[in-house]
Amino acid sequence: MKSNQSDLVSVIIPFYNEKFYFEECIQSVLIQSYKNLEIIIINDGSDSEYTATLTNIKNKNPNKIFLYHKENGGVSSARNFGIQKAKGRFISFIDADDVWLPNKIEHQINI
Repeated sequence: MKSNQSDLVSVIIPFYNEKFYFEECIQSVLIQSYKNLEIIIINDGSDSEYTATLTNIKNKNPNKIFLYHKENGGVSSARNFGIQKAKGRFISFIDADDVWLPNKIEHQINI
């Protein structure tokens, strides 16, 4: 499937102190077969020790990953904040401790 800017998918990831699975989560989004994605990480008031890690992850893919910080307000608040920052025609959510199969977004776009 060919994509254009109007088919951009904004993947929103609320983040709060997740230390075990986040790298796997990010990788599962980065390896999607559908490439017209922006990844929006919302740091929902995590402890300061996580800021450097999140910045590192963002800096590895600066054109694809966008990082925003806000005071803790819970997962719904973080998702809503992410929607406000999104540029995509489509929105997809993944939690910081989840992973996707490589064709997830492509299958959804095709449907």
